[in-house]
Amino acid sequence: MDLISVIVPVYNAENWLRDALASLQAQSYPEFEAILVNDGSTDRSAEICREYCDLDPRFSLVAQPNAGLSAARNAGIDRAGGDWIVFLDADDAMPPDALEVMMRHAKESGAGIVTGRYVREIPATMPKGYGKSMTVPADTAIAIGLYQTLILNSACGKLFSASIFNGSAPLRFRRCWYEDLDLFYRAFERTDKVCILDRTVYFYRDNPCSFINTWSDARLDVLDVTDRIVRHMVDRTPQLYRAALDRRFSAHFNILVEMMRHGIDNQEQINRCLDVIKQQRFNELTDGKVRIKNKIGALVSYMGMPAIKLLCRF
Repeated sequence: MDLISVIVPVYNAENWLRDALASLQAQSYPEFEAILVNDGSTDRSAEICREYCDLDPRFSLVAQPNAGLSAARNAGIDRAGGDWIVFLDADDAMPPDALEVMMRHAKESGAGIVTGRYVREIPATMPKGYGKSMTVPADTAIAIGLYQTLILNSACGKLFSASIFNGSAPLRFRRCWYEDLDLFYRAFERTDKVCILDRTVYFYRDNPCSFINTWSDARLDVLDVTDRIVRHMVDRTPQLYRAALDRRFSAHFNILVEMMRHGIDNQEQINRCLDVIKQQRFNELTDGKVRIKNKIGALVSYMGMPAIKLLCRF
């Protein structure tokens, strides 16, 4: 059996960590190593990690001073000895057959990445069966992810071939706030095929106090990340370039709305968002692959800031 390295970055997660580690210990696929990276926690997280390491030899603990999620995941990748890599955040969980299901589809499809669905919170009834899947070329999968339809830009809920992160030019997470979005397309480019699985393999805990559900100026980082994606895709296929433009429009419109909702008076960043929205809105309306949500935003933008502010109420 192939070995799967499951990397769990841990930072002050004592309230949820046991759920995450218990879901990992309960996996029906036994051939895994759990690399717990304690990123300078100041609560009981390290103690909980040590409990699982003492009970199960498949679990090991890496300790480092607080350096952020990207650094913690990179430390786990550096330590990983598996043929495949999975990321599990310390406040989330997985169904008990998640690794088995993803591994089966990886073997059947020959894909270097398997990506599944996620649901918010842990359901009372666990998903059953192996689920249906489709295998697509990597460029198609990147476009799907950028258009935000069947593939989440998250690093979690996926099975990666370890070769994607290793080799002569190792791939690692960049230090930024939207590290998952920044990594996904670069990882997908390193494989020929991606298997898209119509099956829940990940339970995401929606924390109202999390980074994505509150406002800080760090949220502006997504503007830089999506600008970088557009520059990266300029010399790729027209399909990927248009998909990248849509992802940038989505990020800039969303940040503009969030600034309005939170009363953020940062005229420089507001103008930055408006410039991208005005440049891209016609293409949003004429691109058949763009989500209806983005099309509505593009249409509303033609009516000016009063209409955008009105949209913020919904």
